[in-house]
Amino acid sequence: MPAFSHDTNTSRFTLRMPDHALSGAGIAAGHWLHIDSQASPVHGSLVLAALDGELLVRRLQRSGKHLRLLAAHPDYPDIDPHYGQDFAIWGVASSCAC
Repeated sequence: MPAFSHDTNTSRFTLRMPDHALSGAGIAAGHWLHIDSQASPVHGSLVLAALDGELLVRRLQRSGKHLRLLAAHPDYPDIDPHYGQDFAIWGVASSCAC
């Protein structure tokens, strides 16, 4: 089964959770996430982010202009993207098919 599914007629796609970083929030590796690439990420959103070529799904923490990507598992550190890194938020998780 593919880890990614996309309908070219919509801004929504499905992605298989790549790791256990959110298992403490009930989202385990292999669960399907529905991602909306046009939704605006806000504080607390689960986001699909690309950081230096790696795809990550994490909870977004915003404080002013500072962004932090939070994990929900002790084996995965929180991430503070910094200037000079290749960083983009590709979408917001709208639901999980667990």
